Amino acid sequence: MNPTHHARDKRRDTLSPASSYLRYAFMPQPNRLDVSTPGGTHTVSVDTGPDGLTLGLPNLAPTETVQVLSAAVEFMSAQSRDGGSIEVTNVHTLEFPLGDLKRNRLTVDPRAFWQWPAPWIAKPAYPNPQVHVVSNGQYHPKRPAKPSGVVYERYIPWLDQHLSLRVADPIADIEHFHRWMNDEQVNVIWEDGGDRQKHLGILEDRLRDPHMLGLIGCFDGVPFGYFEVYWAKENRLGPYYDAQDYDRGWHVAIGEPAYRGKQWITAWLPSLMHFIFLDDPRTQRIVGEPRASHEQQIRNLDRSGFAKVKHFDFPHKRAMLVMLTRERFFGDRLWAPAP
Repeated sequence: MNPTHHARDKRRDTLSPASSYLRYAFMPQPNRLDVSTPGGTHTVSVDTGPDGLTLGLPNLAPTETVQVLSAAVEFMSAQSRDGGSIEVTNVHTLEFPLGDLKRNRLTVDPRAFWQWPAPWIAKPAYPNPQVHVVSNGQYHPKRPAKPSGVVYERYIPWLDQHLSLRVADPIADIEHFHRWMNDEQVNVIWEDGGDRQKHLGILEDRLRDPHMLGLIGCFDGVPFGYFEVYWAKENRLGPYYDAQDYDRGWHVAIGEPAYRGKQWITAWLPSLMHFIFLDDPRTQRIVGEPRASHEQQIRNLDRSGFAKVKHFDFPHKRAMLVMLTRERFFGDRLWAPAP
């Protein structure tokens, strides 16, 4: 067996039950794509012709078709912001919920495909009934119960690694969270350095807070950073702009120095945005409030599709309000890295 394949197979065995349909994929030849899904490895033919991209499925059992088809479409549309619809041949099932099927030939629009949660999220929060409540003087939808474990997983082709997001656990994650919050570069932005008990309290508070979701980011199971995803209307940011019911915002702390840099940002940043948009299709806007003086972060956000809306003053910092719309993210295929 090829050593690379053996390493991938061992890694696949450690993936969570919520793993994505696409475990890994590679192209040993320009016209051949090998994709691995939870059900096994399959070969898909690839034809890049004047009429666009055509993928030919092998003969599959009905129970295999959706995962193999999804894995192939994801891999071929994950690495470039160019391209149109993808034709998939030898499709004999109507269980795939997207596209236009005619005579065993399915036309898939990647902009729609990447809005379907099943390939990346095992248990999306939506549908969650819209029942409004009042908390802290804000009238907003009652938020869903907190999830646990892995909430999102995606294979990153240009890194040949899996990125996963899981709910932060105060007991399991306190050691690296405590170390990250005391990292010099993180503390400059977060200003949350302190002892272990303080950081345990932060994680416990986030777990209790219905408007905030604390997440640990991992590459191939190795924790590298902490993310907070929040409902903007109930957040401190809400009063500073016209916050809508399903706007969401986020904070980030990349705690491991080895995972700082462009190649990693091109993976975790669009993946986090992808998770937020998938978690509830009513979310049309993602907002952020980086420190106005943090020029590098603002440049990264600008390259990732965020519009710079305005400067404003929090009590503790001068901030820039940035915003990414669902239409921009999926319409411009921003799940893929910039050229």
